[in-house]
Amino acid sequence: MADDNGMGSIKDIFFTSGPTEADRPELERLVGVVQRGLAAWAEAGEALKVLRENQLWRLDGARTWEDWCEKRLNIGPRRVLQLEQSAAFGRQLAELLPSKSGSTASAFQLPPSPAPLEPLAGLETAEERVAAYIEASEDAGGVPTREHVKRAVAKRKGKTPIPKARRYRVPGATVRIEFNAKTNGSSIDALMAALKLAELELERSSEAAA
Repeated sequence: MADDNGMGSIKDIFFTSGPTEADRPELERLVGVVQRGLAAWAEAGEALKVLRENQLWRLDGARTWEDWCEKRLNIGPRRVLQLEQSAAFGRQLAELLPSKSGSTASAFQLPPSPAPLEPLAGLETAEERVAAYIEASEDAGGVPTREHVKRAVAKRKGKTPIPKARRYRVPGATVRIEFNAKTNGSSIDALMAALKLAELELERSSEAAA
């Protein structure tokens, strides 16, 4: 398949096998799934994934996947990504929610649109996403909004492990360093800051005694 200049694209050069007209019924079926739309966003996201990965969109002669989506489905790249990504998160939730929530699994439901799941992209693991969604659902008292999920994700992104307290034996004393949430984890920095405070305190004591 050539582009407007009559030259095959790099994708065409390496594309040695692919869909044929026999696959057109599958193309039309999946297009129908997407176009049924927003109420079935998770199903639409799954359909988009298959359309893209199996390159069924090429049957319509489009130059790129993005062009095909805009012309055939009237949706832009951001919307496509949102649907695909949220559908993937929906799969993870469907698979893991029962094991995480036990007998209360039925209380946790997917939202009616993909928007509330978008903030889950900020978490790295499926377990973290499920935990955040459960917390957001509990906070909302039902199906969470985007803001509920966003808050639950922010709490997890902000959590960093605080190093354990450390003890250093020096002549005549034992120095204990107990880190707080603002620490960078450096014992040397903590000791240097303590030394400066000790020096200031000594200076004040000397001035007061003078």
